[in-house]
Amino acid sequence: MDNSPSHIANFLALVLVGTLFKGVLAPLVIRFFSKIFMRKTETNLITNFVLYTKNHLGRLLVFVFVYTAFNELRFPKSWNMTSAKEFGLQMFLHKTYQVFLVILGTILVLRVISFWGNYFQEKAKYTESKLDDHLTPFFKEITKVIAILLILFFTLSRVLDFNVTTLVAGLGIGGIAVALAGKETLENLFASFTIFLDKPFITGDLVQVGGILGRVEKVGFRTTRIRTVERSLITLPNKMMIDQPLDNWNERHVWRSRFDIEITYQTPIINLQEIKLQIHHYLQKHSKTDENSHVFFSEFGTNAVKMTIFFFAITNDFFEYMSIKDEINFKIYEIVKQNGGEFALPTRIVKIESDNVPNMFNQPK
Repeated sequence: MDNSPSHIANFLALVLVGTLFKGVLAPLVIRFFSKIFMRKTETNLITNFVLYTKNHLGRLLVFVFVYTAFNELRFPKSWNMTSAKEFGLQMFLHKTYQVFLVILGTILVLRVISFWGNYFQEKAKYTESKLDDHLTPFFKEITKVIAILLILFFTLSRVLDFNVTTLVAGLGIGGIAVALAGKETLENLFASFTIFLDKPFITGDLVQVGGILGRVEKVGFRTTRIRTVERSLITLPNKMMIDQPLDNWNERHVWRSRFDIEITYQTPIINLQEIKLQIHHYLQKHSKTDENSHVFFSEFGTNAVKMTIFFFAITNDFFEYMSIKDEINFKIYEIVKQNGGEFALPTRIVKIESDNVPNMFNQPK
């Protein structure tokens, strides 16, 4: 190679600076720009931002320094190399460098978007409204998609010298949708917009859809993640979330409970009446049930008297409802026992007529 000592010295200096000082340069650059856009009092936020992005910016800086260092070197004249503007090895190396530079820059941009998305998600947890918990992850994802599309078009037009206008006009909107998304992905994307506009549920709601019961953890472009009561994570297509009947348990203002208790026929009628009255009085006075609570002597069962109990628990939380029901069940059990009642067990009475049974013990020998 036709390189003077100064070329080699510049090459080594740039490589050393990029490699050795990436751990210093990257945090300094990030802190400089962070202080421009953030308040000086937010030192913890700036520190976290530096820790979250410095490695990615460091790789980008090293790549730039190394490529700049190689530009200090000269190819031998005997190789008859064409310039970077003409088709050949130098153009290939230059375009490859630009593509990798865009890739590293894209990763850094997505990292920055993720940091701020996570930051606002944490802030949303401490607000009274659940709507921001629902919207923040969606806007984080849509910002990433927009950033990727913009960078893609920039790469095609500026780096690879494609005529993007002609490309878009040739494909058309429908062609781009089919090429980039596909039919199912497009349906799920439209479904996600329907979810955000109609708001049948938001992040954190307890929903039941398609036989699946769980709490919504995240709504994305294509899918919704639900944490079931068994603590497993299920991912459902957004189209399924709007096509199937969905029961949002958080939208319930009350929970209805209906069940039967069976008390034996041996319980005196006056005791049955007292049991019925006390249960009804207890449900009417309970702080977590509304006035539409009822107790009926509903049926003469095979082995016991059946009482049907209705009540509405005033809560929209399923687990609080179960706690209320638990408390009421214990009280009903106590009332029945205090009034001399007995809960019936499944029994069967078999009547044997002695005249029809052969005497197996007095058979002639």
